[in-house]
Amino acid sequence: MNYTVADVKKLREETGATFADCKTALTESKSWEEAVKYLEARSSRKAEKVTGAGRETSEGGVFAYVHHNNSVGVLLELNCSTDFVARSETFRNLANELTLQIAGVAPKYITVDDVPAEVIEAKKQEILQDPSMERVPEAKRETVVTGKLNKALATEVLMLQPWVKDEAVTIGDLVRKAIADTGENIVVRRFSRFKLGE
Repeated sequence: MNYTVADVKKLREETGATFADCKTALTESKSWEEAVKYLEARSSRKAEKVTGAGRETSEGGVFAYVHHNNSVGVLLELNCSTDFVARSETFRNLANELTLQIAGVAPKYITVDDVPAEVIEAKKQEILQDPSMERVPEAKRETVVTGKLNKALATEVLMLQPWVKDEAVTIGDLVRKAIADTGENIVVRRFSRFKLGE
């Protein structure tokens, strides 16, 4: 694909990727959309590599959000590996987005692994008792139950929730993008949400 320096700059602003990565994406792609997808895939692979490295995440910070009318408040512990990243704008912006998400959508758990087995089993039984499940062939039933279970858990699990500012992006995607941008593992350690009268 033929491109100009202005194209590289525009792609950097849109994706947050480095100048070199944007240049490579535009060189190897046939269209703008293909270049964006190339960078998203590269970012995702980078995030997986970083999270799999097993580095300790003991730095970070505790962040707070209180709604303008003082009816909802959130405390969030977000961790990373170095204080350098903890002070970065990317990390602080992520913390801000997470506190707003928690305040607005009220998740109960961080990941699916945090959901108690009895809660998962109760939701599975609820899905299996749905009359529409009788029409699903036995061979496909497990797949359908898993899909419906994930959809049901998405309302309660922070990492599965659609981001309030862009429903095409999950909170897990948002965290993975921050990991790829900083080159360091980032972990949502814990949170507490307070609502007036609850």
